Amino acid sequence: MPESRRRYVRWSAALLCALVQGCVTAPPPAREPVVAAVPDGNWELVTSTFIGAGRIPGVPRATLAFMDGRMSAFSGCNSASAAARLVDDWLEVQAMATTRRGCPEPLGSFENRFFKLLGARPVFLVDGDMLTLVAGSQNARLRRAGANGGQGGR
Repeated sequence: MPESRRRYVRWSAALLCALVQGCVTAPPPAREPVVAAVPDGNWELVTSTFIGAGRIPGVPRATLAFMDGRMSAFSGCNSASAAARLVDDWLEVQAMATTRRGCPEPLGSFENRFFKLLGARPVFLVDGDMLTLVAGSQNARLRRAGANGGQGGR
């Protein structure tokens, strides 16, 4: 390749690089996440991807309750509790403490998936009296319940 051609290619490459760099803007500064308390309330499971009807016949309905920055959950067999908060629109649950009662199937599998959803930082969406939790392909819909959270109701 003749020298004039090499110079032209280098000059063109330098110009192209300068143009591209001039068009590229710095990414926006990282914003601080919005952290908020989870609204107090009691909820009972209506439907989920892991149990369509929201309950296993003969077993109390699964429930969630939020109060003063804490979450308590009942699977129909075991209970769990943890500190909880909203980070942007995601439910962030600290390490859950759970009871360890042996649960017969299919309740054991249901409980595992229910508690796993709660710990998976699900999207938290309240629409009227319905709460939806979504994490990946798993979701649960709960309805607002009475003061006792519906625990033990059949």
